[in-house]
Amino acid sequence: LLDRAPGNFHVQARSSQHDLAPQMTNVSHMVNSLSIGDPMAIIRIENGQAKVPAEVKSKITPLNGNVYVTENLHEAYHHYLKIVSTKIDGLRVGNRDLRVYQILPNSQLALYRNDMVPEAKFVYDLSPIAVSYRKTKVHWYDYCTSIMAIVGGVFTVVGMIESSIQSTMTAVRSRRR
Repeated sequence: LLDRAPGNFHVQARSSQHDLAPQMTNVSHMVNSLSIGDPMAIIRIENGQAKVPAEVKSKITPLNGNVYVTENLHEAYHHYLKIVSTKIDGLRVGNRDLRVYQILPNSQLALYRNDMVPEAKFVYDLSPIAVSYRKTKVHWYDYCTSIMAIVGGVFTVVGMIESSIQSTMTAVRSRRR
């Protein structure tokens, strides 16, 4: 749980009981679980108790289960996370709406100087835009109206093109005479 302000957190090898050469540390890592927002909302979505669009569900915990392996010394992954506040109708407990956050990740391998200690870095920033999802029903007559509008639009455009060609041909014929 984080404040609603941009920030970061780091994972770095340190120990007061061991003698480590931190510059030589391999910071390969696996993200077991990383989510932002109300834990109850995440649990309800993962258990299938809340109907959430598939494209949203995959962005709520996109880093879970990912492994980031560094092959060489003096390198580590930096993860840049854009956090988007998301409201989903029907996702509530009692009379309280639960809010979830979509995470848009961008992970890059960063190289370090020999005298620097590599660290897995997570930088997050909240998007100023919020997303809201709600499910609505479309009546059959709305569908029919849309089809008729498309057909009417095509008929009108074809008529305009035909009229333009006809007037151009008439102008060309009158000039030849």
